[in-house]
This record gives sequence, C-alpha cells and structure tokens, in this order.
Amino acid sequence: MTQQLFANRLGLKQNTIAVYEMGKSGISDAVINSICREFNINESWLRTGTRKMYNIQTDDYTNISVDIDKNDPKARQAIIDYWNLSEEDKVLFWKFIDRFVKK
Repeated sequence: MTQQLFANRLGLKQNTIAVYEMGKSGISDAVINSICREFNINESWLRTGTRKMYNIQTDDYTNISVDIDKNDPKARQAIIDYWNLSEEDKVLFWKFIDRFVKK
C-alpha cells in the first residue's frame, strides 16, 4: 500500500505518513487508534510487537476456522494447499468444483 492510500484511509496527508516512517515525529494515540480501527490491527501488536497482529472477529467463519484448525487436520491441510495455489490454479480448482462437485 502506498503512503497516499494509507493516508487516505486514515484521513491524513501523505507527507504526515512519510514523517512517521522517517521517525521524525511520534505518532499520536489518536492516529494509532485510527490505524487499529481502520485495519483491524491489535493495538498491543502495533505498539510493542506482542500478541497477534490482527484482532479476531467472532463470527461463523472464525468459529468454523478455529474448529477446523483444532479438529480436522485434513481440512486444515486442504485449506493451506489451496492458499498456496497460483491464481491460475485457483481458477482451475473452482472450475473443477463447479463442474463435478456442485452437480
């Protein structure tokens, strides 16, 4: 993401982001809060590098993902394998699913 896009998402100017990146100015708590809110970032991670980077949203997808991770190693591996496919192979995968599985 460019500085300009990042700044736009936060309602700041691009040069403000540049100043932060160069370490010429500290980042205010208000800006840190905006970053965390806009990008779903864990504030502890942003400030100290501790904990996980992203805040976890509790929803059906998250619950299913946690369940798969804990209880279904084959499904977990299938998800990892899919994630590692090239974009071209992902397109082929979904064509296969549409043709042979969804019938």
